[in-house]
Amino acid sequence: MRKLFGLLLVGLMALSVVASGCISGGGTSTGTATNVPTKINILYTYTGSFGDPAKGKQAAQAQLQQGAWVIYQVAGGTGLGVFEAVGDYLKAHNKKMGPPFAIGVDSAQDWIKPGVIIASMMKRVDVGVYNAVKQAEENQFRGGVVELGLKEGGVKLSTIEDVKAMFDSLPPDVREKKLKDLGFENEDQLIQFLEQTRKEVPDWIWQAVDQLQKQIINGQIIVPKATSKDQIELLRKAQNWTVMEQYAKEWAAKEPKPETYFNKTLNERKNTKKIAIVYDVGGRGDLSFNDMAYMGAERAVKEFGLQLTEIQSNSENDYLPNLRSLAKTGEYDIIIAVGFMMTNAVKQVAKEYPKQRFVLIDGYDPNMPHNVQMVLFKENEGSALAGALAALIALNDHKDTIGIVLGMEIPVLYKFEGGYRFGAYWALDYYKNHKQ
Repeated sequence: MRKLFGLLLVGLMALSVVASGCISGGGTSTGTATNVPTKINILYTYTGSFGDPAKGKQAAQAQLQQGAWVIYQVAGGTGLGVFEAVGDYLKAHNKKMGPPFAIGVDSAQDWIKPGVIIASMMKRVDVGVYNAVKQAEENQFRGGVVELGLKEGGVKLSTIEDVKAMFDSLPPDVREKKLKDLGFENEDQLIQFLEQTRKEVPDWIWQAVDQLQKQIINGQIIVPKATSKDQIELLRKAQNWTVMEQYAKEWAAKEPKPETYFNKTLNERKNTKKIAIVYDVGGRGDLSFNDMAYMGAERAVKEFGLQLTEIQSNSENDYLPNLRSLAKTGEYDIIIAVGFMMTNAVKQVAKEYPKQRFVLIDGYDPNMPHNVQMVLFKENEGSALAGALAALIALNDHKDTIGIVLGMEIPVLYKFEGGYRFGAYWALDYYKNHKQ
């Protein structure tokens, strides 16, 4: 599969290329005579990897050299290199905190590089996992598609409370080591520094982002959900959020509505109070997707008095045997599969064991058996908030360039990129109407 994604990347080399050899895009912006930007330039880089921080750092360094004032990382472990690049830039300029800033992803990553990460677009994998386990334990499990957006609490921008919860979920010895490595005597000092960092961004910017969030939740604004190459190319060419919104409406009208299915037989079984989770490559400690899945499972364990079995996948070849080894025992109320890369393996094992309940996080197949709940997220909506925050921070400092560093070029990441672009252009319009 990854070879296929690599071929896709090669095919895109007609686009402009950054120094690292990764793909970049976006036109050059110009400012007014008073140096107030009238356009927003969005650099983008697909690194082709989710586990190579060196590639993420190289991509971010190239974007910083091109003037990026905020960089959104959507590349898993590769994205940790983005934080390093921005941190190095600040250090070279004798600054303890941005701007420039980075924006984290999936979990509340703000604490990983204090002063560098202004906020994170949280993909609430924990919510999806917890909800599915709760359904199983109450014998109300439903297969099919569950989609979580801003309204459902599936995506959001991190708050200080979210950061504290994420940090507190780490084992005590790990927390102590992290604090020491970060140069803080205790957790209170860390939180105070993060609060101070957020104050570098004016209140009106946070309020504007909150306004966008409310408009999306209320249905006043529709964020485009690009899931194909053709769709993301349309958004890359558009330079007006209202044009993007029109695309959003057209695409939404043609998109099938998510459906769920209640299977009486699946919900007649006697529960064992045992659940299992199969992690994707990276596993626990990735400070991202897998850790968020664990948080959701751990919440359910405490609430329902469950026993949790955890299995690590060291490569794609582990998915099928890991899932099958759990399913064949018949012991587990539900088996949690973390990540879209497990989609095919889950589909195969679910067919083999039709009485076993599964939840697949972030994976989708229209022909998936109905004993699987596929939890998807509206990353486009959360990324719109990230784009608005990034653009407003840049515009407020009379800068015209922001960036996004992504992993593999796959449909789910188009949703992130498209939402980020939409939010940035919404912010440009907001800035022109309210601050110029």
